[in-house]
Amino acid sequence: MLETYSKTIKTEILAGLTSAVVTMPVAIAYGYASGLGPYAGFVSAIVLGFVAALVGGTSGQISSPTGALTVAISVFVVTEIEIQGSLEAALPVLMAIFVLAGCLQLFFGLLKLGENIQYIPFSVISGFMSGVGLIIIVLQIPNTFGVAPGIHTSVISKILNISYFFDRANWLAFAIVVATIAIIYLFPKITKKIPSSLVALLTLTGLAYFFELNIDKLGAFSIDLSHFSLISIDQLTHVETIFRIIIAAGSLAFIGSVNTLLTSVVADKMTNSVHNSNQELMGQGIGNLLAGFLGGFTGSGATACAVANIQAGGRNRISGISTAFFLLVFLIWGGGFIEQIPLALIAGIMMSIGYELLDKVTLKKLIIIPRVDAVVMVAVMGLTAFYDLLFSVSLGLIISAIYFMKKMADQVEDDSNQSKLELMIYELIDTFDDAEDFKKKVYIKTIKGPLFFGFSTRFLKTIRSISSKVEVVVFNMSLVPYMDYSGIRTFKDAILYLKSKKVKICFCELNTKNHSLLKELDIIPIQVSEKYIFDSIESCVMWLDEPGNIDGSIQDDSQVYFPSAFTPNDDGIKDEWLIRNIEKYPNCHIQITAPDSSLVFESQGYQKAWDGIFKDESLPKGAYKYVCQLDPNNHAEIKGTVNLIR
Repeated sequence: MLETYSKTIKTEILAGLTSAVVTMPVAIAYGYASGLGPYAGFVSAIVLGFVAALVGGTSGQISSPTGALTVAISVFVVTEIEIQGSLEAALPVLMAIFVLAGCLQLFFGLLKLGENIQYIPFSVISGFMSGVGLIIIVLQIPNTFGVAPGIHTSVISKILNISYFFDRANWLAFAIVVATIAIIYLFPKITKKIPSSLVALLTLTGLAYFFELNIDKLGAFSIDLSHFSLISIDQLTHVETIFRIIIAAGSLAFIGSVNTLLTSVVADKMTNSVHNSNQELMGQGIGNLLAGFLGGFTGSGATACAVANIQAGGRNRISGISTAFFLLVFLIWGGGFIEQIPLALIAGIMMSIGYELLDKVTLKKLIIIPRVDAVVMVAVMGLTAFYDLLFSVSLGLIISAIYFMKKMADQVEDDSNQSKLELMIYELIDTFDDAEDFKKKVYIKTIKGPLFFGFSTRFLKTIRSISSKVEVVVFNMSLVPYMDYSGIRTFKDAILYLKSKKVKICFCELNTKNHSLLKELDIIPIQVSEKYIFDSIESCVMWLDEPGNIDGSIQDDSQVYFPSAFTPNDDGIKDEWLIRNIEKYPNCHIQITAPDSSLVFESQGYQKAWDGIFKDESLPKGAYKYVCQLDPNNHAEIKGTVNLIR
């Protein structure tokens, strides 16, 4: 037992070392790309990685700076530097953004919003991640050619002025970028035991140092705590600053949460476990909050690092904590090495990361996938890359939501594909003596899907187009899981319209929640009496076929009515052949014979109704003959046929 436990700890620690080796170049690269420096990237990976592993809810998860967040953060850094005048002056505001982002993620977890990631369409996620990948690649153009960006700071400007960098290129820097990418993609063909990005980092940094290559490097590296300058009261009184902090923090919290939970899904598949979304968000929130205080920036679950950890045997919190420990060791004793890392090497690593973020599978299938999904994916990708990350995701969600509501509204209104139940009901109606007349008088409306604001207009249009010969409208609600207030109001308007035309309304198969809503909003029983509420569509149709129930004419209370059919559906709820007023004849005698003339049911007094079962087996569908003698002293018999429909 002790030996097994010791072996597990050893495996977890070694897995932590492996993931730390993978995370280190990523933390350095993202720290530099953010505009805050490698130290900030290290702090984020160490603090967030430690806390998320300790408190989070995903087996094997490794958290660190990531591409999507780094791109957003770099924009906020540039914006604040332009406003405040320098990075030092902007640091307090940036710290407030990162701390608030962590607080928001913590609240997301406490409010149990983690599960809602499943409602974000894949087309939005795919477009967003591809857009981020495109941004990362384009932003590396200056360092790829070893040229300062000058006035060309935006993505569009860099693309349109590529000749500016090409004409001034330091081809030695370009060679380092090519070599970096080559090592990253070719070295795994030799072995996958050592991360290829680490091989590129060590090899090319050593080459640049020993041969004193004329290329730009990261330069002086030291632990910097200047961000602890507190935000002044004057800054807090500026509404514009507070608004920027809230918007930026909200963006980072949203992007970080989505990115983290997507990584959690990947980890689940590899470890055959199920993560706790809300617990994971709380761990991320606390980690990002502390990282912001200590000089880092917002990070999230990192897919590449988590995969490396899990493949190395990391399955619990020890591996994540070990990763943070080894990164701390690198930070304390690796400063001299970090200073010598070429910027072109960082550019090569970042370009490979950007390429991996591109959803190449979806991009190849844009012509094949549904048109709306393709439009959303391309629109989100383009807006992410060339306009604004949060706006792109928001627009993608809006387009997807509108399209979804349209499809749901179409489903509610579409009666072209009849369900098995509907076909059975019409088969039942066809057994009626006056089936054609019944169909003219009774309109059955099966509503498919939730009743919400999206279905309102066309639903009312459908109801108002009902034939003037219709005397009863039956709303089959068996496929309505949910109704919002707009849907209920529309329903009420439809009912009022039908009542103005002297049309009766019946409800069938209302679930408990929808029934309660209709009662609370005075539709039941004010507009529709309880006697017109039926447990099943079959019972409603059979009741309407009884004499006098459609037109409301008064019938003799002693009159016996034998339904022409019934529909036992073997769902555990007994559907029985209910004969109206048969209880008034306690001495009646009834016999039912199958199509082959064999006796399948006999009853004295019909105390127990026929349920379509004979010798504990369900009888087949078909026409069954019945003979009923109401009074044993009177030999008069009532004969007929009842159709058993399944």
